[in-house]
Amino acid sequence: MSLGDFFLLPQAWPALLLAPLLWLALRILRRQRARRAAAVLGPRAERLAAEARPEFRRRADAWFASGLLLAGLALMQPAGGAESRAADPGAADLLICLDVSRSMLARDLAPTRLARAQAEIRSLAARAQGDRLGLVAFAGEARLLVPLTQDLELFAELVDLAEPGSAGRGGTDLGAALDAALAAFAGAGGRRGAIFLLTDGEDLEGRGARAAERCAARGVAVHCLALGSAQGSKIALAGESGEEFLRDRAGAEVVSAADLAGLRAIASATGGAFLEASAAPQALLQLHDEVARSLPQPAAESAGPPRRANLFALPLLAAFLLWMLELALAGRPRA
Repeated sequence: MSLGDFFLLPQAWPALLLAPLLWLALRILRRQRARRAAAVLGPRAERLAAEARPEFRRRADAWFASGLLLAGLALMQPAGGAESRAADPGAADLLICLDVSRSMLARDLAPTRLARAQAEIRSLAARAQGDRLGLVAFAGEARLLVPLTQDLELFAELVDLAEPGSAGRGGTDLGAALDAALAAFAGAGGRRGAIFLLTDGEDLEGRGARAAERCAARGVAVHCLALGSAQGSKIALAGESGEEFLRDRAGAEVVSAADLAGLRAIASATGGAFLEASAAPQALLQLHDEVARSLPQPAAESAGPPRRANLFALPLLAAFLLWMLELALAGRPRA
C-alpha cells in the first residue's frame, strides 16, 4: 500500500512537516523569551510566569499545530468512497460568435438579421441543457460578452446586450471573432467544443480564412449559420427625421449581401457544417442537433473505473475548529 491509495495528491506530503516544525519553533521561542525575562526581572519572572498560566499557551500552541497538520492532510486530498465517472454524452462547450455590425440590421430576414439571430440563440439556450454556452460579439473587433456558463437562463437574458456598438469598432472581422472564441476555450477542462458563427459573412478585414485554419489546427469545428440573402438588402437606421438607409461615402444607399460562399469555405476548412437561416424556422437548433452527434467524445470522459471522492473538506473543517479553539484559549483572561 502507498500514500496514493489514501490521497489524491500524495506528493503534497512535505506540507505535513510544517506542523511539528512550527510547534518546535514556538517552544524554542518561548523558552528564549523566558530566559530573557529571568535575566531582566530576576525572581519576579517565575512568579509572573505562574500568574500568566503558561499551560494555556502551550495547549493553544498544540492545537494550532494540530490544525496545521490537518490542513496539510486536506492539501493532500484524502480519498474515500467513489463518485460516478459517467458523463453526459451530449454535454459540450459551445462558443457562439454573433455578428453585431450594422449590416446585421438589414431586413432580408424579419425583423432584422440581428434580431433573428438573437431569437435563434435564445431558442438554443432553452434546448441546450447540460451544455455550456459562451457568447462573442464582433464587428470590426471581437469581445467575449458571456464566458462559458451553464446558467442558460442568464445567458439568454444577456443575448440582448449584443447589439451594434457592443463590440467597439465598426466593420466586420471574422478572424477576430474566431480567435476570441478559441481563447475562450482555454481552461475548458477537455470538454467537447465547437464554434457557431452567426453572420452575414461580409469579412471586410479578410482574416476569416486564416483564423479558420487555426481552428482546424486546434481540432475545433466552426459551424456557420448564414444570415441574409445573396441578393442583399438595404440597412435601415434610425435618423433625426425618422428611419433612413445607410449610405456610403459617395451617397449611394448600401446594399448588404450575405457571403454564402465564404461561410461555406470556413465551415469546410474546419470540418464544420453550413446552413442558411432562411432554410428553417429554427435553423440554429437544427444545426446544433446535427453537429452535437458528431462531436468527438474526449478520452477524459470515457468509461473507466469509478473516481474516488475527494474528502479534503473534513480535515479542513477540523483544522478550522482547532484554530478557533486556539484563538479562544489564547485570549482567555489570565487567572
